Amino acid sequence: MNTCLLFDLKYISTRDLNYNPALGTGQLQIRDIHYVGTVRRTTWEFCQMLDAKFIRSKGEDAWRMMAAKYKWIKAE
Repeated sequence: MNTCLLFDLKYISTRDLNYNPALGTGQLQIRDIHYVGTVRRTTWEFCQMLDAKFIRSKGEDAWRMMAAKYKWIKAE
Protein backbone atom coordinates (compact mmCIF):
# COMPACT_ATOMS: atom_id res chain seq x y z
CA MET A 1 0.00 0.00 0.00
CA ASN A 2 1.40 3.41 -1.01
CA THR A 3 1.11 6.39 1.30
CA CYS A 4 0.75 9.93 0.06
CA LEU A 5 1.22 12.99 2.24
CA LEU A 6 -0.24 16.33 1.31
CA PHE A 7 1.05 19.64 2.66
CA ASP A 8 -0.35 23.13 2.33
CA LEU A 9 2.67 25.08 1.10
CA LYS A 10 1.77 27.97 3.40
CA TYR A 11 2.31 25.78 6.48
CA ILE A 12 5.69 24.23 5.63
CA SER A 13 8.20 25.34 8.25
CA THR A 14 10.66 28.11 7.41
CA ARG A 15 13.67 25.81 7.79
CA ASP A 16 12.17 23.18 5.46
CA LEU A 17 11.28 25.58 2.64
CA ASN A 18 14.23 27.06 0.74
CA TYR A 19 14.55 29.69 -1.92
CA ASN A 20 17.16 28.38 -4.35
CA PRO A 21 18.21 31.01 -6.92
CA ALA A 22 19.85 28.30 -9.04
CA LEU A 23 16.37 26.97 -9.82
CA GLY A 24 15.20 30.30 -11.25
CA THR A 25 13.03 33.14 -10.04
CA GLY A 26 10.06 32.04 -7.98
CA GLN A 27 11.25 28.46 -7.48
CA LEU A 28 11.07 26.97 -4.00
CA GLN A 29 12.67 23.79 -2.76
CA ILE A 30 11.63 21.52 0.12
CA ARG A 31 14.69 20.44 2.06
CA ASP A 32 13.64 16.82 2.70
CA ILE A 33 10.15 15.79 1.59
CA HIS A 34 10.19 12.83 3.98
CA TYR A 35 10.66 15.01 7.08
CA VAL A 36 8.62 18.19 6.80
CA GLY A 37 7.79 20.33 9.79
CA THR A 38 4.72 22.53 9.75
CA VAL A 39 3.86 25.89 11.29
CA ARG A 40 0.43 27.51 11.30
CA ARG A 41 0.69 30.93 9.68
CA THR A 42 -1.49 33.36 7.78
CA THR A 43 -1.08 34.06 4.10
CA TRP A 44 0.43 37.45 5.01
CA GLU A 45 3.00 35.77 7.29
CA PHE A 46 3.84 33.32 4.50
CA CYS A 47 4.45 36.18 2.05
CA GLN A 48 6.66 37.95 4.60
CA MET A 49 8.69 34.75 5.06
CA LEU A 50 9.16 34.38 1.29
CA ASP A 51 10.23 38.01 0.98
CA ALA A 52 12.76 37.57 3.79
CA LYS A 53 14.23 34.47 2.11
CA PHE A 54 14.55 36.31 -1.21
CA ILE A 55 16.15 39.35 0.43
CA ARG A 56 18.69 37.17 2.25
CA SER A 57 19.58 35.54 -1.05
CA LYS A 58 19.57 38.46 -3.51
CA GLY A 59 19.47 41.60 -1.35
CA GLU A 60 16.86 44.23 -0.63
CA ASP A 61 17.66 46.25 -3.77
CA ALA A 62 16.86 43.24 -5.98
CA TRP A 63 13.60 42.71 -4.04
CA ARG A 64 12.62 46.38 -4.47
CA MET A 65 13.33 46.23 -8.22
CA MET A 66 11.15 43.13 -8.59
CA ALA A 67 8.43 44.63 -6.37
CA ALA A 68 8.35 47.78 -8.49
CA LYS A 69 8.35 45.79 -11.74
CA TYR A 70 5.36 43.68 -10.69
CA LYS A 71 3.63 46.55 -8.83
CA TRP A 72 3.68 44.81 -5.45
CA ILE A 73 4.29 48.14 -3.74
CA LYS A 74 3.13 51.65 -4.54
CA ALA A 75 5.64 54.38 -5.29
CA GLU A 76 5.47 57.16 -2.74
